[in-house]
Amino acid sequence: MVPTLRSLPDPTALGAHLGDLYGLRFTGCELLRSLVNDVYVLTTGDARYILKLYRYDGRHPDEIRWETGLSAHLQAAGLPVPVILPGPGGDQVGILETPEGPRPFTLSAFVDGTTPKPPFDDDLYAAFGAQLAAFHDAADNYTSPYRRRPADVAQRLDEPLEQILAVDRAEENLLRALAAAVRNNVTQYSDHDFDRGVCHGDVSLDNVLLTQQGLVLLDFDLAAVGPRAADFTGVASTPHWPAFKTGYTSRRPLKAADEAAIPYLRVVGRIFNLRFHLVDKPTFRGTESRAEGWAAGELDALRQDAAAIL
Repeated sequence: MVPTLRSLPDPTALGAHLGDLYGLRFTGCELLRSLVNDVYVLTTGDARYILKLYRYDGRHPDEIRWETGLSAHLQAAGLPVPVILPGPGGDQVGILETPEGPRPFTLSAFVDGTTPKPPFDDDLYAAFGAQLAAFHDAADNYTSPYRRRPADVAQRLDEPLEQILAVDRAEENLLRALAAAVRNNVTQYSDHDFDRGVCHGDVSLDNVLLTQQGLVLLDFDLAAVGPRAADFTGVASTPHWPAFKTGYTSRRPLKAADEAAIPYLRVVGRIFNLRFHLVDKPTFRGTESRAEGWAAGELDALRQDAAAIL
């Protein structure tokens, strides 16, 4: 048999299997999204659930237990987050045997809400800033017996850069110059200068729901310990950054060194994303996906960054 890189479980069989595991009678199971991970919506007679099926040979189950532990910690602190269901034995991380090998998964309660739609306004971003500050506050004292790789320069910059250049060296001079500028900026500050702790890792309105209880921050797939200013890089590029910052600082201070580091950490995030589009995504979407425009967009943005910081 030819080894399988990535399989897609049949929804009907998957729903029946999970129903047996969790003691629930699922009346429906449908694939919602298949990208880095596979996401399914499962329904019973009166409730909905979200299955997140991680790709094979991605995160170790203990890294995901760090993530589910963070969710439980945030919930205990009063933040509205999706509730993750425990499986047999109380473990919130299950394992599904697939043709490629064992794939971890989590099952969580469905959150009723809507993703914010444009036009966006300052009130939304101020609330968003306050919600991120609440996340940082609650995560300040999070500890776990499980290890999660930190979101440091090696993991988010150095490794992605070398992987990018292994498949495409066309912009090597630009990328290496930007990486050097990032390192020079980061090394001038001590750990005391930076606010360092658990970061969300993907702060955008795509990961927010508007609910009756207010804003709910979702998706901790990229959460890790690192410089908190990395969570500002996307929002700081929008015209609503002042409103977001006002909302954030109404709950939590923002250090001058953190704000100064945002342009450099934005470069880190873009190189990290560029690796996804040039290296990771082609393994399951095909090499044609490199021409979809996402990689070109990241490179254009990095050229703009170079004009500003080099």
